[in-house]
Amino acid sequence: MALPRLNETPKYELIVPSSEQKVRFRPYLVKEEKVLMMAMESKDQKQALNAVVDTILACVSEDIDKSKLNVFDIEYMFLMIRSKSVGESSEVTIKCTECGHTNSVVIHLDDIPVPKIEHDGNIQISDEIALTMEYPVWTDMLEMDDTKSETEQTFDLIAACMRVLTTKDDRYELRDESKEEIQNFIDSLSTNQFDKIREFIERMPRLEKEVKFICESCGEENVVMLRGLDDFF
Repeated sequence: MALPRLNETPKYELIVPSSEQKVRFRPYLVKEEKVLMMAMESKDQKQALNAVVDTILACVSEDIDKSKLNVFDIEYMFLMIRSKSVGESSEVTIKCTECGHTNSVVIHLDDIPVPKIEHDGNIQISDEIALTMEYPVWTDMLEMDDTKSETEQTFDLIAACMRVLTTKDDRYELRDESKEEIQNFIDSLSTNQFDKIREFIERMPRLEKEVKFICESCGEENVVMLRGLDDFF
């Protein structure tokens, strides 16, 4: 005789930051948690990212185009699903900025705001050249070469975010151009022009929460900003 299955799971709502689409979701189940745990144990960031995305898609009721999910969409959606699955608080370890002692700090996940997009991605490179950029989607992160230096990966990420280059006479769809051509364009920029592009990446929405705690060792009052999924778990 087959054992009974428990399938009555509560439903909650969240807003996808990039699209502002309201979607319903359920907590993740043991079968999804097992995949997550195995991915985290592997220490493979790409495997972990795939597991997080698969969990989101399994838990969300509405159809969403996963190819358009930005990195900050993934971070926020998983945080909300995790908070309803495991608990609405998370214990993190943070080093004191004064003495270096590692403190255990409890943060409340339901207090974390939805990441806001504050930049439209249109960058005026010069009087005659404009660039349209988009924030990276999660598959852009999968394509990053882990064997490269941090600087090389930053340049690769910037190239992946470049979408359209417009001049006085032409319009170039950069997804149709080779990586070499795009890199040659980046290399030809002045420092000031490149800083405009880099600022777009640096201002990418992220999960953020200011955390205050008193060090249990030296008594110093700390104010620390947590950013990204890794900081919250």
